[in-house]
Amino acid sequence: MTRDEFVDAAFAELRRIERGEVTVELVEGDILIGKVHYQTSNGWTIVVFSHGDAWDYIDSITAPTGEQFPLWPDEPAHDSEGMVKLRSYHPPGNQSTTIWGFLA
Repeated sequence: MTRDEFVDAAFAELRRIERGEVTVELVEGDILIGKVHYQTSNGWTIVVFSHGDAWDYIDSITAPTGEQFPLWPDEPAHDSEGMVKLRSYHPPGNQSTTIWGFLA
């Protein structure tokens, strides 16, 4: 899978979560601070960084196949618009609370 295909697939999974077609389960971490690991019912792993029990940013995403592209590349030349949008993603409305379990 190319980086662009990965970004498209990750956004498709996030949209399925938004529509209620896919569920998420907290598997590791504390929603109050730090990295919070979720597993989707489709096998994706999504790690969200929490700051004071609020969704801050997506830290990493791993596809069910184990494929992963760095969302925070070491060099600007390895960054892409899709990766910037992916790490900046926030669930719409109150879904960070109702679906993901954050308090704020």
